[in-house]
Amino acid sequence: MESPDPSALAGDLLTLYGRLRRTTLVGKVDVVTASQSAVLGRLVRDGATTTAELARAEGVRPQSMGATVQALEDLGLVVRSQDPTDGRRTIVEATDAGRTARENSHRSRTRLLAERLAALDPDDRATVARSLTILGTLVER
Repeated sequence: MESPDPSALAGDLLTLYGRLRRTTLVGKVDVVTASQSAVLGRLVRDGATTTAELARAEGVRPQSMGATVQALEDLGLVVRSQDPTDGRRTIVEATDAGRTARENSHRSRTRLLAERLAALDPDDRATVARSLTILGTLVER
């Protein structure tokens, strides 16, 4: 079997990523957008940080991140406070409600995918598991 073209494979992978993302967002019942959920997830996972650092990590402009953080703050999912070591900086941190919202969202999406994975043939599930191991190496470089 001929090895697939890396560019075509990359395009197919990005297309599948988008479809997978949309699939997990279809049943969403909360008011948090996908970008807000990503920021909330980063705060829960990595801890408090600045808006500028969040913008860099998410690959967006600081102004856009400022709007996202403001929306999360308005929902009571994050709080901002002055950096104790540098009064010019503001630190953003997930609230308990933010952590709960993120956990509920993650649990809901996981349940959806688990149901779909359970419907696969066991050999296909094993192939998916092996693929995840391989795909993990793409992001660890």
